[in-house]
Amino acid sequence: MGCSCISCGNSSMSSDMYAGYLSITNIDYSSVCIDTMSARHLSKCPRMTWHQMDARKLSFPDASYDVVLEKGTLDAMLVEEKDP
Repeated sequence: MGCSCISCGNSSMSSDMYAGYLSITNIDYSSVCIDTMSARHLSKCPRMTWHQMDARKLSFPDASYDVVLEKGTLDAMLVEEKDP
């Protein structure tokens, strides 16, 4: 198992987390975003995967991940932070 980042967008959060967490699955509805981010991080984060998927209809079985982060919610919670 590992970590899933839903609505990952073009954020550096997953690559920043890769130092301590290697099995990270990134999901976003934008295929352009997924293709771009996958190409950007594939060589330095080989265990990280990227999937174009609707967060409302995930194709993973229940209990597939230890942790699931929803990036949009984290952004909203940290909007006032100068250095999250």
